[in-house]
Amino acid sequence: MALKKHIEDICKRLKQNIFKSETAVRQGIVDPLLRSLGWPTDDTLIVFPEYPVGSGHVDYALCHPSSTPRVFIEAKQVGNIKGAEEQLFGYDSRIRVPIAVLTDGREWQFFHPTGEGTWAERKVCEFDLITGDSQESAERINRYLNYESIRTDEAVGTIKKDYEEIVQQRQVSTRLPEAWSKLVEEADEFLLHALAEKTENLCRYRPTDEQVLDFLRSLKQEIKPPPPPNGRRKRRGRSGKRLVVIMPNGEKIGHNVAAATFAEVIEKLEIERVRSLERIVSGISLISTSKHPLYDQRQSGRYYIMTNTDTETKGKLLEEIATALGETLKVEIVEKS
Repeated sequence: MALKKHIEDICKRLKQNIFKSETAVRQGIVDPLLRSLGWPTDDTLIVFPEYPVGSGHVDYALCHPSSTPRVFIEAKQVGNIKGAEEQLFGYDSRIRVPIAVLTDGREWQFFHPTGEGTWAERKVCEFDLITGDSQESAERINRYLNYESIRTDEAVGTIKKDYEEIVQQRQVSTRLPEAWSKLVEEADEFLLHALAEKTENLCRYRPTDEQVLDFLRSLKQEIKPPPPPNGRRKRRGRSGKRLVVIMPNGEKIGHNVAAATFAEVIEKLEIERVRSLERIVSGISLISTSKHPLYDQRQSGRYYIMTNTDTETKGKLLEEIATALGETLKVEIVEKS
């Protein structure tokens, strides 16, 4: 049975609430998935159950070669996953493996333990089998747990690369405010030219260099602190502008927070239609079925809408989406009252 079919079958049984214990999750969900991924589950030196670590044991150690752990999997009863990360990383602190997995059968979390930072900062991805797309879930599980990929170290290289990309994104997010502050402080020549040109475009009159410098000196850009320990960015403070959209039927949508307007308009345009456009924003899908560890997203049913952009960018995105879908929207950026 194909992995996607396995996941769809598991989802049906999860909805029926038939997995009543951790043992049921292991036997009815984890074991079948491992077999579908090519693991010889009858060889207990390769798929090593109750692998001893210190005074405890981890539910699974996936080994290559025999008895040499490459992946730790800790399974929990459905709905009992919260707070189990510390337990999983307690095992890893004694025996380092490149891939660690925490699951209750429905929720799946993948970590790169040999990275740096807290366990949350080493989380590479997480998803929900029920609310997620079965094909995407299959691709993610196969990406990190395929038996042959573990044997060849391809999966290890993949999760390391994915982790490094998240670290890079986190560092960029932290440094962007500082970079802006330095540009303002140093009165960067490119910045002066760009600001003068934009002003001229707006009012047809070009400011003098001294006017631009005076304006830049008046700016007080505070450096934001690093993201919180779990790797998610703090929400931006409210800007002085609102996003207002007039829908094709004349309905006006204009919340005080641009992200709320942006998400509602996408929902009104039908989220499946928007998703079919396969738009990428800041390197990730505009509409995805799993939460990103860094960027702000708005949940809409089973989907997550990328909202980690400024108000103007949100407006432009909506105009581009409407054009691609053959719809007519009136998008305005207005001052908050």
